[in-house]
Amino acid sequence: HGSTTVAVPLPLPNINRHWGVSALFSRIHAVDMLLILKTLIIERSVLIIGDSSHLVTSCTCALRELLTPYEWASTFMPLLPSHMLDFVNSPVPFIIGIAVENTKSCQAIENDERVLEAISTG
Repeated sequence: HGSTTVAVPLPLPNINRHWGVSALFSRIHAVDMLLILKTLIIERSVLIIGDSSHLVTSCTCALRELLTPYEWASTFMPLLPSHMLDFVNSPVPFIIGIAVENTKSCQAIENDERVLEAISTG
């Protein structure tokens, strides 16, 4: 019964952060990603909508990570319950994620008057 030594190089990679960035870039085209980053740098709001709470949370966290060396100083809610959608009319910039059940629910949020008003006011 000999013992086995396992060597782990330090520092350990941040799997969650890398996975989130990978998930984000696999779903958003590079040109759109540049627009999103520009939007965040000038402190405008971003709403991420998806059909998986895990992906939505990872992608919202990845957006915040991509701002490094800057830090997002405003509202950050990786997963907002859909019944709290009124928050998108907040006067402060935000990064918010909302998970929906299906495409129809996603379209309902995209066409919601609160979301459309938030888009029109920046």
